[in-house]
Amino acid sequence: MFYIMKKIFIILIFIATSFCFIGCNKGKVYQQRHEFNNYTWERLTEDKTVTFNNITIEDTTSVYDVFVTIRHTPYMNEDKVKFLMKITTPEGITRESTHTVKLKDRYGEKWVGDAAGDLIDIEERCRSFVEFSSKGSYTISLTNLGTYAKTVGIMDIGIKVVKSDTDAYKNAE
Repeated sequence: MFYIMKKIFIILIFIATSFCFIGCNKGKVYQQRHEFNNYTWERLTEDKTVTFNNITIEDTTSVYDVFVTIRHTPYMNEDKVKFLMKITTPEGITRESTHTVKLKDRYGEKWVGDAAGDLIDIEERCRSFVEFSSKGSYTISLTNLGTYAKTVGIMDIGIKVVKSDTDAYKNAE
């Protein structure tokens, strides 16, 4: 009897975990990270721009949110990360916008984000309700606009594209 209950319990945990993973990825279209050598993002060299290719958009009737993810150490030389975001369509048309992700609280004392030891993760929505007008492969690039020649302490930066909450989109119109 105990053996059967144990098997049922394991099966239920497996099913619950599967639903969690399915629910967590709901609406996600693309996610990729770029790791920096020596935890340094250059601003004055060819390494100043990080490019994310092959962001495939098939559904042009939906709207999307674009998030930037940053993983850094508590030894950053800046309290914020400023960058230029370029979104390039399959036809080669580019849209640009400048963004700043604050790494510390409003008093400049504590790091914001999820911390685990010396790792701090931040995910910030930079563009909301983006309309991709054509199907195909898009490119998003991020160019460092920091105040120093090198942003030290940044481990990686990433892009996540998800379908927007359409109820919020309708209310924003």
